[in-house]
Amino acid sequence: MASETLGADHPADAAAHGADHAGAAFPPFDFSTFPSQLFWLAISFVLLYVLLSRLVLPKLGGIIEQRKGRIAADLDEAARMKTEADEALVEMDKQLSVARSDARAKAEQARSEIDAKISEITATKTAELDAKLSEAESRIDGMKSAAMANVSDIASATTAAILAQLGTSASDAEIEATVRKSVDEVAA
Repeated sequence: MASETLGADHPADAAAHGADHAGAAFPPFDFSTFPSQLFWLAISFVLLYVLLSRLVLPKLGGIIEQRKGRIAADLDEAARMKTEADEALVEMDKQLSVARSDARAKAEQARSEIDAKISEITATKTAELDAKLSEAESRIDGMKSAAMANVSDIASATTAAILAQLGTSASDAEIEATVRKSVDEVAA
């Protein structure tokens, strides 16, 4: 029962509450306050315009101009530095090509000096070796002729001993002529 009375009271309160405010409109939409609202809107707009145009926008414009100037100066500096870098690169290429040609010339000169020294040393050593070789050949020829002189005597004695073993004999002149003929054939 209490809920019935509460429910019955509530719609009556809502109707009474709505009736109190039904006559009053939302203040910004109330036509009677429009002229004062428009007046203060105009004053606020003019003050805001003056404040922005006289104080904020000149500072902002100055900052923008400073940035434009700084950007332009930085771009000019970058272009100048790029030009300097390009010139330095060209100069470096020139110096590098000069250094390479100098290095090639020095290497070629060193190679020719080394070749000349090698040729000189080779010629000296070849002359020394030729002298030693001719000396050795002359010693060998001397030893060969001494040996060949002994060979004839040894061969004659050996031939006589072999013939004696076989039971045949020959004169010393025949043995010597045969040995000399054989030695001459070997020597030739």
